[in-house]
Amino acid sequence: MLKKIILATALVATASFATWDKFPVLNTHNGQVKIGEVYGMPSDDDSMDDIYAGVRFTIIQNLELGTIFKYRVFTDNNGVDGPDGIYNLPIMVRYQFMPIMNAFLDVSLPIGEESIGQSDGFGFHFGAQFSQKFGILNFGSELGLLMETRGDDKTTPPWTLNLGVEGDFEVTQLLTPYIGIDLLMYLGKKTIDGDNVGENRTGDLSVAPYLGIVFTFSKMFSLDFSGKFQFGEDFYGYDDVQMYYDLHLNINF
Repeated sequence: MLKKIILATALVATASFATWDKFPVLNTHNGQVKIGEVYGMPSDDDSMDDIYAGVRFTIIQNLELGTIFKYRVFTDNNGVDGPDGIYNLPIMVRYQFMPIMNAFLDVSLPIGEESIGQSDGFGFHFGAQFSQKFGILNFGSELGLLMETRGDDKTTPPWTLNLGVEGDFEVTQLLTPYIGIDLLMYLGKKTIDGDNVGENRTGDLSVAPYLGIVFTFSKMFSLDFSGKFQFGEDFYGYDDVQMYYDLHLNINF
């Protein structure tokens, strides 16, 4: 079971990908730091905890660069300690080519620990984002495709298509509740040394609704708390509902 939990939590990192959010890039020469923690329960008997810190900055008009460093603090399987270690490092680029549209490319550098399910190949996640304000509703969406190069084991997973939508409700200057959903779908088969092997995974689906709230203390500081629930027996290989809770501090500069 521990092997499945490691796989599932590795897929959590894949599922969330590397895009910072689904909304327009920051204003020119503005930046943001976030520092947070994710506690997860991939099954009734298993838990894990990650900490992370990220930074993004708009270096010229409409061009935003960023990265997030993430570390697995512990994995617990029914009281038995599992592996810990760093995740692969994403380098994130977003370009806002229209007021309501972004293009993005995230490149994942294979510096992470294979013991926590990190690939030793490069990852490429690219796509587009659409966002629009409707009164107090700030709507954001994303469509992307994730591909990985083969590593030392010459193995690559199927491609992963992702679709996500989110609605932020700016009810007051202090409180912004939000709700969203992320969908993942495999495309194709696993490959070994360039040859397709195993069953065709096209159509295997993960569904992950989430909700949260942002507490804004000032223009500089805000606190974000959210919960995500993941479903997908075919995608993950077991039918437990996975629960993940994220708390992070945003610092604007």
